[in-house]
Amino acid sequence: MKVLVVTGTLAKTSVEEYVRRSKVEAEVLSLPMQVAALLSPRYVARKLAEKNWEGFDIILLPGMMEGDTAPVWKATGIPTYKGPKHAADLPLILDSLGKLPLSTSQPACELAQEAVAKKAAEELASLRMETRRLARREGSVTVGVGRGKVGTYLGGPPLLVAEIVNASALPKEAVARWARYYVESGADIVDVGMEAGGGRVEEARRAVKAAVKAVAKPVSIDSNDIDELRAGVEAGATMVLSLNETNMGEATSFARDLPVVVTPADERGRVAPHYGERIRRLEANLRKAKALGFKKVVADPILGLHPPFSFLDSLLAYVEFGRRNPGVPSFFGAGNVTELVDADSGGLNFLLALLGWELGVSFMFTTQASDKTWGAVQELSTALRMVALARRRGSPPKDLGLSLLRLKEKRRREEPLNHQEEQGAAMLRVPSEAKVARDPQGCFKLRVDRTRGELVALHFQPGATKPDTSIRGREPWQIYRAAVKAGLLSLLDHAAYLGCELQKAKIALKTGRSYLQDGEIFEWEGCG
Repeated sequence: MKVLVVTGTLAKTSVEEYVRRSKVEAEVLSLPMQVAALLSPRYVARKLAEKNWEGFDIILLPGMMEGDTAPVWKATGIPTYKGPKHAADLPLILDSLGKLPLSTSQPACELAQEAVAKKAAEELASLRMETRRLARREGSVTVGVGRGKVGTYLGGPPLLVAEIVNASALPKEAVARWARYYVESGADIVDVGMEAGGGRVEEARRAVKAAVKAVAKPVSIDSNDIDELRAGVEAGATMVLSLNETNMGEATSFARDLPVVVTPADERGRVAPHYGERIRRLEANLRKAKALGFKKVVADPILGLHPPFSFLDSLLAYVEFGRRNPGVPSFFGAGNVTELVDADSGGLNFLLALLGWELGVSFMFTTQASDKTWGAVQELSTALRMVALARRRGSPPKDLGLSLLRLKEKRRREEPLNHQEEQGAAMLRVPSEAKVARDPQGCFKLRVDRTRGELVALHFQPGATKPDTSIRGREPWQIYRAAVKAGLLSLLDHAAYLGCELQKAKIALKTGRSYLQDGEIFEWEGCG
C-alpha cells in the first residue's frame, strides 16, 4: 500500500518526520498554503487534478480541515479520507490502515479512539452479563431487592460502595443529589454515612429515604449507633455497615437477613494494631455473627495507613484472612487511603483497585470527603473496569480504550521546536513585567460553575460594582466571541488577556484545580 499525505507548508517538516516513523510507504505533498487546516477539499482537488497520482492507493488529507474529502476522491479517482488531527498520530494511523475504519468527514484519530472505546464497551457489557449469571449461583454476594439488586461472586468484580459523608447533616435534596451523582459516577451501592456520636435517628431515616427514592441502586447505612442502623433499615437500607462485638447482638432483630459488614473491633470498640491479632478478633466476631443467625456476613480486616496501622500490615491482614477464610466475602476501604494522602487520587485509586481485586475482595468502599478526592468514585469505577478488561485480555492495563491519565499523556502531540524556523525572523524583546491597560469598555470577572461544567464571564462597566452582562459557555471561544460581538472589548491587549484567562479557567474546570483570576493554576501549595 502506498499513501499520499497532504499538508501545508508550515507543517511539512514535522509531517515528513512522523511519516518516516511508519512502516507504510508514504509520500508527503505540501501544497502552497501555510496552515494545513485552512486547505479546502475543492482547492486540494483542483491542485491534485494537475498531476497523475497513479500508484497511490490512499490519500490522507489533514484531519483539522473542514468539509468532506469527496471532491478529491472524485478528481483523482483514489480513495481519499481525513487523516489524524495531529501529525504525531500519523505513525499509528498509517500502521493501522486496513484495520481501522476511515472516513471522508471525520478525522482518523477520532475514529480510532471510537473503535477502541467501542471494543472496550462491548467487552465490559459481556463481563457484566457474565457477572450477573455467576452471581446467581450459591455462595455469591448480592445486595438489594428487585430491579435494583446488584451482585458479584467470590473472585469476581468487586461492587463499588460510595459513601455520602455526614448524610445526617444534609437536607434530603442534597442527599438525593449526592446519591444520583455517585450512581452516575459508577457506584453500585450508595452508603448513607452518619455523623460520629450517634443519636440522630430521625435524620438517619430521612437520609436513607431520600437516597432510596433518588436512585435505583441499593442503599446501605453506616453507623455505630444501633438505633440509627435500625431506622435506616426501616427506611429501606438493604446493607448494614458496620457491626462489631458491641452492637451485633441488638442488630439481629432487623438485619439478620441483610448483608452486614463485620469489623474486628472488640467489646470496647478497639481494633488491634497488629494484623495477626486483628484477624483473630475478626474471625471471632464473624463466628458470633453466624451464631446469632446473620446469613450474609462480610468481613472488613480494615485497610489503612494511619498509626497504629501500616499500609503493609493492612494488606497482610487481607492476604492472611483470605487464606484462612476462602469462602468469606471481604470489604476493602480504599477511601481510608486516598483521604489520608496528599497525592493525586487517580493513580492511587487504580493501584487500590488492582490490589483489591487480586486480594479477592467483594466490596470496594470509597468517598469524596475532601476537595483533593473530588471525582474519586468515578476514578475507582474506571480503575475497576480497567482491571477487568486487562484480566479478560490477559494483558497489562494499558491500551484498553479507557484510562486514568489526566495530567500526563501516552504520547506528546505537540510539534517539536525547529530552531531553523526562527532564522531570519525579527526577535522581539518581551516586557519584563505586565502593565495593565484599562479598557474603556469595562472589565471581566471570571468564574467556573462546576455543577454545570461551564465557564462564566461577568462584565462590569467602568466603576460599576454589579455586572451588566453575564456570558456562559463550555469553551473559551464561545465566550470571547460573544464578548467581541457584543462590543465589550476595545483593546487587543484586553482581548488577549480574556482568552488566556478563559483557557486557564477551562483547565481548572477539567482538572479540578482552583481557578484564581490572575493567579497560577499549578503552583506549590505552601499553606497545606
